Amino acid sequence: MKKLSLVLLLFGVVLFQNCKKDTEDTPQQEQVTDDEAKAVIDTDQAGDDIMDMVDVYAFDTTSSTASRSTAHHQLPACVTQTVVRTGGSVNITWEFDAAGCTMPNGNTYRGTVTINRTFDPATHSVSGSVAFSNFSVNGVAIAGGFDFVRVRSNAAGHPQSTNNYDFTITFVNGDVAQRSGTRVREWIQGFTTPRMRNDDIFLVTGNSHIVRRNGVVLDAVITTELRREVPCRHFVSGVIEITKNGQTAILDYGNGTCDNEATLTMPNGTVRTITLR
Repeated sequence: MKKLSLVLLLFGVVLFQNCKKDTEDTPQQEQVTDDEAKAVIDTDQAGDDIMDMVDVYAFDTTSSTASRSTAHHQLPACVTQTVVRTGGSVNITWEFDAAGCTMPNGNTYRGTVTINRTFDPATHSVSGSVAFSNFSVNGVAIAGGFDFVRVRSNAAGHPQSTNNYDFTITFVNGDVAQRSGTRVREWIQGFTTPRMRNDDIFLVTGNSHIVRRNGVVLDAVITTELRREVPCRHFVSGVIEITKNGQTAILDYGNGTCDNEATLTMPNGTVRTITLR
C-alpha cells in the first residue's frame, strides 16, 4: 500500500510539473517577442518615411500647377526629379542616387519612386498612387506602394493624407514582412513655413496587418497618435497595440523626447525596453 501511495505521489508531482511547464510555455509562445516588436517598429518607420517624403515634397497646398518640391521644400541635389503634367494629372518620378541620398530627416534613400496624382479643384483634394522600384530606406528594401487621398485642410485646418498601403519589406538581415493597412497623417505644424523642415510635426493614426516570412501574424493598431517631429529619426510619442495569437502587447514610444527607445508592456505587466534602430 505504501509503495502504491509513493507511486501515485510521484505521478502527481510529474503531472503537476508538466502542467506547470505547459502553462508557462504556452503564453510565452503566444506573446509578442522583442524581435517581432522591432519588426513592427521598423516597418512603421520605413512606411512613414515614404509617406512623409510624399506629403512634404509632392504636393502644393494651394494649386495643381506646381509640385511642393519646386514651389516650396527643396529636394536634395542627390535626387533627380521628372515632372510630367497632362491636364489635371501630374506624374512625378524621383531617382535617388545609387550611392545613397541622405534626406533632411537623416535617413538615406536609394532607388525610384513614382507618384501619379490628380487635383480636384472643387474639393481642394489630391488623389493618386505611389509605387517603388528598387527602393530602400537605410538599407531596408521596400516594394509595392500605396493609394492616397490628401486634403488641403481638414476640420482642424491642417493638411491631411489618408493612405491605403501594401508593402513587402526586406530588412538588412534578410528577414521579410508583408504589411498592409491604412494610415492617416495629419500635418499639424510647419505647413505654413514651407522653406523650413525642422518645424514640421505630424500626427499619425491607423492600423496594419503584418505577416512575417516565418508565418507569424501581427496586427497593430495605433491607440494613441504617433507624433513625428522632424528632424527626429523616430516617433517621439504614441502607443501601438500589437496582437499575436490573441495576446496583446503595448508598444509605447515615450513622452515626447527624441531618443532611440520605446517600451514594450506584456500581457502579464512585464515591461521591457526596446532599442530603436
